[in-house]
Amino acid sequence: MMELKIVAAVVVKAEYQEELEKVFHNVVDGTHTEEGNISYELHQDIKNPLKYTFIEVWKSQAAIDSHNESAHFKAFVSAIEGKIDSLTVDVMKKIY
Repeated sequence: MMELKIVAAVVVKAEYQEELEKVFHNVVDGTHTEEGNISYELHQDIKNPLKYTFIEVWKSQAAIDSHNESAHFKAFVSAIEGKIDSLTVDVMKKIY
């Protein structure tokens, strides 16, 4: 089984920042209960407080697939629609 890491960066629209921080907390809390999750952290950029980065570690691609089907993740996806300026998601594997 190969661990995978995800780094997902989202820039929120200022008028939705407070609302989306709560949404972010909910998805983090929900994800921590998932069997395939090793860690799931939320970070805020020092220079741009509207930029949030999720740093995730998963047991496998199957665990990520399961996460993507979870109720808390689907609620997150729905909640951010139209309220963010950008979203980038990078999935990585450790090679050294």
